[in-house]
Amino acid sequence: MIKLRPVLTFLSLLLLSIPIADAGENGLKLVTATGRAAIISNEQIEETRTRALEDALYSAALLGGAEIDGFSSVQAGTQLDDHFVVRPSSKIIDYDVVSEQFDDLHYSVIIEAAVGELEKADCQNRLSNNVTMFAPVVALGESIPAWLSHQPSSLVKSLYEQLDQKPNLEMIDRTDSQLKPEELTRDHTYSYKALIAGTPKVFDGDFAFATKISIKRTVQKTAFQQNHFADVVLESSVFVDSDFKLTRKVMHQARVPIRNILPTQFMSVLASPNQAKILGELSKLMSKHAAELTNAMLCTPLSATMVAREDGLHIQIGTRQGLENNRLAFVSDKSVPWTVLRVVKLNMNSAVLKPLNRQRTTAQLNGKRISFMEFN
Repeated sequence: MIKLRPVLTFLSLLLLSIPIADAGENGLKLVTATGRAAIISNEQIEETRTRALEDALYSAALLGGAEIDGFSSVQAGTQLDDHFVVRPSSKIIDYDVVSEQFDDLHYSVIIEAAVGELEKADCQNRLSNNVTMFAPVVALGESIPAWLSHQPSSLVKSLYEQLDQKPNLEMIDRTDSQLKPEELTRDHTYSYKALIAGTPKVFDGDFAFATKISIKRTVQKTAFQQNHFADVVLESSVFVDSDFKLTRKVMHQARVPIRNILPTQFMSVLASPNQAKILGELSKLMSKHAAELTNAMLCTPLSATMVAREDGLHIQIGTRQGLENNRLAFVSDKSVPWTVLRVVKLNMNSAVLKPLNRQRTTAQLNGKRISFMEFN
C-alpha cells in the first residue's frame, strides 16, 4: 500500500486554453462596458474613479475575447484543487468614457471601446466598387499575322464583359477616352472640348484603369524547322480617387505558338496550331488577367482624407463606395496619437466621422488620411 505524505504533493499540471469569445473572427468591434468600485472615503474619490475605470476597461477587454488558463493539483490526502485565471485575449485599441455617476456607496463608469486585434488584412474585400474602364493602348509588331492584329479589340471586349459580371464591380465604359491623369485632373471650366464631349469623372474611392496590349512575333530556328510565336503582354494600370493615384499594375504575359514551318507544307500544316487553339490561349490569358485585376481592386484599402468642419470630420466617400453608419476607420500618424473613428452621417458620395475618443479634437485630425476596416 502506498502512503501519501502529509505535505503538498504536486501530481499533475493541466494547462487549459479555453476561448470564451474570439475577437479575431470579427476583427475590431465596438463594445460597451460598465465598471464599478466601492467608495471608501470622499477624500479618495479620484482613486475610486480610477479603479472603476480600470474595471470597465477589463470588462471591455473580456467582451472582445477571453481565455481561461488553469491547472489542477492534488494536495495532502486526496483533495483536488482547480486553479483558473480568466484573462482577456483581445486588446483595447481606443475608448471613450460615455458617462460617470456615483452615490454614497459606489462609483460607476460606462465606456465605449474598440477591442480586437488590428492586423493588416491581406484583402479588404470591398463590397461596392465603381470602376471606369478607359481606352486600351495597343502595340502590334509588323510581322504578326493579319488576323491576329484584329484580336486586341476582342480581348478588350472580353475583359470588360468579365469584369461586368463580377457582383462587387459596377463598370463604367469610357473606352472612347484615353486615360491621361494629367489632363483629366485639369480645370475644364473653359474647355470647349470638355463642354461638348464631356470629361470622364472619377470620384474619391472609385477606380479607373486602362490596359496595354502588346503582341509581337518571335521566331526560333533550328536545322530543319522554324517555330513562330506570338509574345503577348497584358498590362493594366489601376488608379484610385479623383486625383488618379496609381495604386497597382497588373501584368500577364505568354508565348503562344502560332505556326511551325517544316520541310514540307503538309508537315507544316499538321504541326501548326489552328486559329481556334490560338484564340483559346489568348482567352485563358485574359481570364487570368481579369481575375487578378478584380482582386487588386477589391483588396485596395478604402481610404480618404478628412476635412474638419463644425459637425465633424468630412470625407468625400459614402454609400456609393459601400460605407455604412458606424463603420470604423483608423488614422495612424506620427503627429497624432492612434485614433479610431466612426461614421456618424452618410450621403451618396460623402460621410461625416467623429473620433471614438472625444479627447481627440477635429483640429488635430484635419487633413489626416484614414483607412476603413476590412469589409466582411
